[in-house]
Amino acid sequence: MTKATGYVERYRISIQVFLNGYSYKVTDSDGNTILRKDDNAVEDLYSSHLFSYKYEEYELSFRTHECTLIPERMLHGWQEGDAGKKVLREALSEYTPIEDDREIAAIGVPYLKAVLVYALPGKGASLDALLTSLPAGCRPLPEMYWMLEQLHGTLKCHNRVIASYRDSLLTLLISEDDSLLLCNSFEAPDFTTALYFLFSSMKQFQFNPEVTTVYFRNSLSQEQQMLLYRYFSGVEVLE
Repeated sequence: MTKATGYVERYRISIQVFLNGYSYKVTDSDGNTILRKDDNAVEDLYSSHLFSYKYEEYELSFRTHECTLIPERMLHGWQEGDAGKKVLREALSEYTPIEDDREIAAIGVPYLKAVLVYALPGKGASLDALLTSLPAGCRPLPEMYWMLEQLHGTLKCHNRVIASYRDSLLTLLISEDDSLLLCNSFEAPDFTTALYFLFSSMKQFQFNPEVTTVYFRNSLSQEQQMLLYRYFSGVEVLE
């Protein structure tokens, strides 16, 4: 999370970048949501004053399947300059093909003793347009990273299931308390396919939907919520 200096109000802004747009949420120092909009076109940036204000904290996420969580002990020297970049590229390339001109980055996840390795979106992506409107120090991180943070810091239930679905990509995390069982992304062209991966993954770890609350980091339509309520004891959108 990026902290800004010289801010006027103690507000925090969370921005999720999509394939062709973005959503945002502004909260006060008590965590109350004071402003939120789920669907914005990139073109709206040029007429909006939202990003001209200085916020205390910025949370910037982008959706990608080009990321993986790796135990830190398996990434020797990942923070050591050019040599570390080579280590990260080789590690990520074992999971997904990465073009040579793509920038690879990583961030530690201390409570798991792991490192999230990821590729930044290519030039011309929606993220580029957002970054030109934000302070220079704002660091974009994969949606998976913020989900890991909420899985550990926000959810207090025993069986934890948190999902994020947009742009035909389902990102899914499952854990028992703080013991991570699954951290993966699935290509899902529609919500029904996303549910297939959700139920299959839960079945793998013997999670019973009838006694489980599923958490989403994206807004859900009424139809999607009603469909989920057929199977789960609870459905919540994380604020």
